[in-house]
Amino acid sequence: MKSHAHASLDSLLARFLQCGTWAACVLIGAGLVLDAHAAGLGMRALTAGVALFIMLPVLRLVLMLAMFARQRNYLYVAIAVTVLALIAAGCVIGMRLGPLAG
Repeated sequence: MKSHAHASLDSLLARFLQCGTWAACVLIGAGLVLDAHAAGLGMRALTAGVALFIMLPVLRLVLMLAMFARQRNYLYVAIAVTVLALIAAGCVIGMRLGPLAG
């Protein structure tokens, strides 16, 4: 059985992901509507919505890190920091070696 802290973390994460998904959907929908009228603004809204979808798992990890730190669960803090560091390293390496690299 889950403790109260785990249940509240699960509930917070579920609400966060649900709100983030809705926000990304609204941005993409607005971008599609605006694209017919104002191409520049519509494209920016579409891009922001897709970026939010991509960033949601990383933002979830940051939220989990904050919650684990608040609970003083240092093992999970270390795990979350390690995963964030790996994601950051992957982004840096991708920018250095990928098609966008100079």
